[in-house]
Amino acid sequence: MKILNKIVLIPSRLQSERLPEKPLKLIGSKTMIEMVYEAASRSVADKVIIATDSESISNEVQNFGGEVVMTNSDHSNGTERIFEASQKMGLFDEDIVINLQGDEPFSDPKDMNNIFELLQEENVEMVSMFTDLKNKSDLKNPNVVKVSIKDSVAQDFFRNETSLDKKTWIHLGIYGFKLNTLKKIVKLPKSENEINRKLEQMRAMDNNIPIHMIRSEALVHLGIDTYEDLKLANKLIKNDK
Repeated sequence: MKILNKIVLIPSRLQSERLPEKPLKLIGSKTMIEMVYEAASRSVADKVIIATDSESISNEVQNFGGEVVMTNSDHSNGTERIFEASQKMGLFDEDIVINLQGDEPFSDPKDMNNIFELLQEENVEMVSMFTDLKNKSDLKNPNVVKVSIKDSVAQDFFRNETSLDKKTWIHLGIYGFKLNTLKKIVKLPKSENEINRKLEQMRAMDNNIPIHMIRSEALVHLGIDTYEDLKLANKLIKNDK
């Protein structure tokens, strides 16, 4: 299959229960959404687009020279939001897209490049990433999503795990798709595991769409969900100077 375009789509919304207006929070001298955009722009992507329903985010993106697509406000997850953006952009089924979280300011362009490369293989429809389990306490932390992997393909995703009998990794919420696969996923009804576990990737798993897994090369994995996360991000930026 000939791949026409490589696109990074970054879903971003203003509402956040634990950290209001977090895409516009400053990390160093830049907003979080600008940091994510710049990281994606250093990848081999042909285009990087912010998908949002917020005029405030749209204005910020345009202020730093980024591209934005306005989307509806009723999406239940980022996958649905980036699919709407892909349709508004008129992308082709043969294009490959990455769904990059808008609250991951330390995302590594090498990770995105590796996803783009793997998705060019004929039998690969969907890709995500993992990293090592750093603390055993994460096994019981429902906010840290875990993944079991066999032959580089995800076997299951879960929030709670007390057993050390099987090898468990930390799942990172970055996804790559061939666009025709993304289209197929968003048209499927929510699966039982997706609803019960509150994990959108279970819709693909429960419908026998293999999720190929790549180990992340990023030095820092930090999703910004709380003020404590924001303080840590600013500390990391300060120490890096």
